[in-house]
Order: sequence, then structure tokens, then C-alpha cells
Amino acid sequence: MIEKFSTGVDGLDRITHGGFTRGSAYILQGPPGAGKTILANQFCFSHARGGGRVLYMSLLAENHERMLANLSDMSFFDAGLIPGGLQYISGYGVLEREGLPGLLKLVQHEIKRHQATAIVLDGIFVAQSNVSEAEFRKFVHELQGVANFANAVLVMLTHQNRAQGSPEHTMVDGWIEICDDIKGFRSYRTIQVKKHRGSAILAGKHHFQITGSGVRVFPKIEAISRETPSQRAPMHQLPTGIPDLDTIISGGLTQGSSSLVLGPTGSGKTTFGLHFLAAATPEEPGLMIGFYETPARLSKKADGIGLDLDAAIQTGAVHVMWQSASDNSVDELAWEILSWVKEKKVKRVFIDGLVALRDSLIVQDRLPYILNALKFEFAEMGATCVYTSEIRNMHSPDLLPTDDVSLIVDNVLMLTYLRRENALRRSLSVIKMRDNYFDPRAQEFHITSAGITFGMDPVLTTSEGG
Repeated sequence: MIEKFSTGVDGLDRITHGGFTRGSAYILQGPPGAGKTILANQFCFSHARGGGRVLYMSLLAENHERMLANLSDMSFFDAGLIPGGLQYISGYGVLEREGLPGLLKLVQHEIKRHQATAIVLDGIFVAQSNVSEAEFRKFVHELQGVANFANAVLVMLTHQNRAQGSPEHTMVDGWIEICDDIKGFRSYRTIQVKKHRGSAILAGKHHFQITGSGVRVFPKIEAISRETPSQRAPMHQLPTGIPDLDTIISGGLTQGSSSLVLGPTGSGKTTFGLHFLAAATPEEPGLMIGFYETPARLSKKADGIGLDLDAAIQTGAVHVMWQSASDNSVDELAWEILSWVKEKKVKRVFIDGLVALRDSLIVQDRLPYILNALKFEFAEMGATCVYTSEIRNMHSPDLLPTDDVSLIVDNVLMLTYLRRENALRRSLSVIKMRDNYFDPRAQEFHITSAGITFGMDPVLTTSEGG
């Protein structure tokens, strides 16, 4: 059985299906400042903390004291592991005096002396700068052989942007590239495993961040979506929290389904979601993810329609995640949502504002794929999800929306305005209901101090919706 060592980063372990393979050699490539040194040290401390023995050899002129001082504020840093489980040495002087043969002997000697199970060689580009391609190819080959003989993981760091067919990339077992890019005024970091011999990977570029805890990698949520649909049969109908609507759609929303509520500003989308959450219980809680209205404003809005959101939050029936609509990491948010749903056994998910998710994506065309992945994950956990999305048309549009998102979700409801008796009246139409019979006729509804009610005349005074 192939033995693997954790990279020290959960998300990277997921991308590599378990981490680094023992006895293999890897290249970690990226421009200066992208995070190579932090990632490599995070791996070193994680490996040493787990009982491994690590050798970190630098070919750079920078001394280790300065590097360690810069890392000391990271939560993974543990001075108690140095020098017992983690040894830092410099190979810069030996490389200058004795060239590649001397450096290779030093690596062999230090691996044996420290009985290292993991080695990081920082600055491999320095070893390449004054030798021919043939000499460097031989060095990489022999270095890989040393690591294999010692049954240790070898990670080589370089900032050179070398071609895919360069000697070191064709010879090593793995190649990981990190990038620090800018689009418009936004900066973002990505990591890509371009090669991982003998192991499956999650292909493509994945978002990562550098925080006080070190490198955090968030695999593309669509990369982990299930290859086959869930085998779970459709479950019972889940009440929407609006009895009149449940009658229209034959009892409620199918558990595990996903629904999209479309409508212009003020049509009642958020109010619809609050009703959906109000039907949650501490045993089967709800989760709201909002971008535009703070928890305080949501509580006030709920009070205005006769719903006690604060009490639901206090009892654990409802959890609220509020995110600013600006510059979100959608991949990070998606993983956080799935974590909340799993850990808190959430059965009702309300995501208020797909526009905020779409506008936060570097590649906005990813949105349908992300929602499709979330759909399968929610269904597997028995969670029912409701999304809202704003449309520009105040009245019923001539062409019904048929974009990729509408095709992915199970149910589509549209909120619009009708003009009657010199006033705008709200109207709900069920456009699509995958597992239920529904009444397709437009239904007038009102938002009152008692919540959403259906019928021609409101019983109570109409209040502002959202």
C-alpha cells in the first residue's frame, strides 16, 4: 500500500487525495511572495508534529533566523520542534565551493544523520543557474534517487517559471504551481497540482489564502461534486412556512430539493426566505446566508411580519451567516456552508442573493457548476435549499428566464408586480416544480404584519417587503 504524508493543509490533501507520496520528489513552483516558503514550512511543522523527522535545507543567502522570525506568528509554528523533529541547515556555502556534487553529498549525509523522512530544498533554481541542462538533469535524477532510497518525501522550491517539458518537471513525481494574480483591482491566489504520479488529483486551479493559520486551500466545489447522483429517493414534502403556498404546490417543497425565487427589488424574496426559516426547529435547524441585510435588519424585518427571528436564533433553530457583498471568496464560502450544514445537521438552507455570489467570482461562468455541486451535496445531507435572485422586470416578463441556473434547480418561483386599481400588487407564479403537481396560475399575495397571505384583499395593512 502506498504511504502518504499530509501536506499540512487540509484542502491540498483533498486535491492530492491524501498528500505527498513517501519516497517521491516534488517541485513547488511560484513567483516570489506567492507563499512557497510558508506552505513548505507548514508541511514541515505538520510532519514533525506527527512524529516525522524533517530536514529543511536552504540554498538562499537569507539566514534561517530571519525566516523563522517571519513565521513565528503563524499558528502552525512550534519552536519546541526545533531542532529535534525539524532541522534547518544551509547548503549555500557548499554549493558555492563544491557545486552540485558537493551539494548532493551534503544532502545524503544530512538525511542519514537526521534520519529524515521529509526534506525541503529551498531555492533549487540557484543550483541550476551556473550549470548546463545535462548537469542539472543528472543532479535532479540523483537527488530523486537519494530521496527514494531514504523512503522520504523531497520537496524542491523554485520561483522560476519553467516550461512543462523542462528536465526537472519531466523527472519528478509531482509538480505543484502557485500563482498570485490580479484581475482588475482584485488580487487572488491559486494553486494547481499539475502532476502527481501514481495518484488521482482534483484538476484545475483552486483558490487559496494566506492567513494567521498559514496557507488555507479551498478546492473548487464543482471539482468534488458527485460523479453519480445520490441514490436517495425523494423524501417527504417540507412545508414552506406559508400554508397558502403549500396548497398551491401540493404540500410544500420536496426535501433535498433546491429552489430559486426570482423577483425584482421589494417583491418579497427575503420575506419568503424568512417564512421558510421560521418553520425550522432546533432538531431540524435552518441556516441563512445573507449579503445585503445585516442580522439586525433581518430581525427587524422578521418582527414586522410576525416572526421572532431572535428567538429562533437563541434556541438554535436558525443560524445566520452574514457576508459583505464585496470581494467574497465563493470557494471558501461554499466549503463553510457545507461545513455548517453537516456539523449542525441543517435541514433548511436559505441563500439570499445569487447576484452577490456571481459578482464575487473571478470567472462568473462557474456559478451554475458551483450551484450544481451544492445541490448534490445538500441532497445527500437531506437539506432543502432556497436561493433568491433579483430580476430587472417589475412586471411579468415576456420571456421567462431559462438560464443555466434555472435549469439546474428543481423548482422556480417568480415574484412580480401587477397593476390593479391604481396600485401595484404582488403576484407569485410557479414556473417549475420538478417533483410536485402545482397550480400554474399567477396568485396575488400580500405582505402584512401577519406575514405573506394570498387572496385579492389583504386582511391587515401591507408592509414593506424585500
